[in-house]
Amino acid sequence: MKSFKTHLAVAIFLGALTQVGANEAVDAQIQAIKDADPQERRELINELKQEIAQMNKDEQSEAVIQMRLQLKAMNQEKVMTAEKTQTKKQVQYQYKEKQESESEEQNKEKEQKHIQTMQQTQQMQQMENMNQQQGATQFAQEMMPSNTANQTFGQRGQQ
Repeated sequence: MKSFKTHLAVAIFLGALTQVGANEAVDAQIQAIKDADPQERRELINELKQEIAQMNKDEQSEAVIQMRLQLKAMNQEKVMTAEKTQTKKQVQYQYKEKQESESEEQNKEKEQKHIQTMQQTQQMQQMENMNQQQGATQFAQEMMPSNTANQTFGQRGQQ
């Protein structure tokens, strides 16, 4: 009885090892198929199909399950990569929009400062012109009495 249990355990263990070996071989073939160029890929797929056809039903089922799991994982990777790419593009677009917005704001600020500077310069020129006119008027007024006094004393006034 003991030897029967031992033989059964060894048989199960060897079967599991064989199954693991078959799965590893299938995994290696699937990886080779993924990495191959299109022409070579067709040949590798045909080889894999032939190997699967030579397996017993349990091994075939296990191989097919393994391939489906790997294909599902590959599809999930593609989806994740696509989502990451999309997210990256969105972030870049938002950053670009922010930069453009900030640039527009800076340009508006520069334009407003330039306008203010121009207005201040114009106001200063107007004030300077007014001061010159006032000075000229004041000078003329100061000179007028002296012209009148010069005329009174017989001297000709300066004109």
